[in-house]
Amino acid sequence: MRGYDYFLRLVVLIGLALFGMLVTTLVSALILMASGLSMAEIMKMSEMGMQDLSAGLIRALLATQHLFVFILPGLAFGFIFYRSKIFQGFQLSKNPGLMLAVSGILFLIASYPLVNLSFMLNEATPLPAWAGDFENQAEDTLKKVLEMNSPLIFIFNLLLIAFLPGIGEELIFRGIIQKQLSGVLKNPIAAIWISAIIFSAIHLQFEGFFPRVVLGATLGYLYYWTGNLWVPIIAHAFNNGIQIILIYFTGVDLSEFDQKGTDQLQWWMIPLSVGAMFLIYNTITKKRTAIEY
Repeated sequence: MRGYDYFLRLVVLIGLALFGMLVTTLVSALILMASGLSMAEIMKMSEMGMQDLSAGLIRALLATQHLFVFILPGLAFGFIFYRSKIFQGFQLSKNPGLMLAVSGILFLIASYPLVNLSFMLNEATPLPAWAGDFENQAEDTLKKVLEMNSPLIFIFNLLLIAFLPGIGEELIFRGIIQKQLSGVLKNPIAAIWISAIIFSAIHLQFEGFFPRVVLGATLGYLYYWTGNLWVPIIAHAFNNGIQIILIYFTGVDLSEFDQKGTDQLQWWMIPLSVGAMFLIYNTITKKRTAIEY
């Protein structure tokens, strides 16, 4: 394929994503109206955030967003360009096997000291007042969602925060954007990092921008090295899911995670992290089927 063809595919993805956002807005408005909110209250909520809504309503809105902004546009893209070979097109047709899946998770865990280092850099970067207000709203909303007083809510949160993002976001950012950018740029490493930056920016969480870039790049390298999208999907779902599990069974406050990580970060953890990642990389590449663009 020519670089122009890859670029056109990115344009189609943007169109599908914008349409998905429009549908998300409409469906979300219907959900809010069905819950008893007036149109004026809905418009006010778009400015003030969702933190004043019930936890159940917030979960419903987040599920709607994952479905219509990520999963369905990703699947639509696959059916348009890959048709009956959609699983092959997304590198989802092969079982990665236990060894490769576990290696991907271990590689992501080994990157955590580097993630914490990038969080320190993020803390040193001044943010405008509006960004701080936005962060506070997002944190209050997330805390409400993470109040899990029953096993059913715990399972639903695993689905909502771990499995749906693991599938939808990896489908979009690694399976489509990274792959198509590599075809445009003829440079897979640049595609990995640009996709990671887009991945972080789309979350609109400024205090965690650099850490999410590092995590996105880590997932991007896993996809590039293995040629199997299941590997970053599993690692992504594990990264989100383990936090939900810890919060549910230990009662740890999610807002303490990053702070504790940076407080406990020692200089020797950085070379240890790099060394561990290199060893795991060697294990992964023995079983890899590198992506051909």
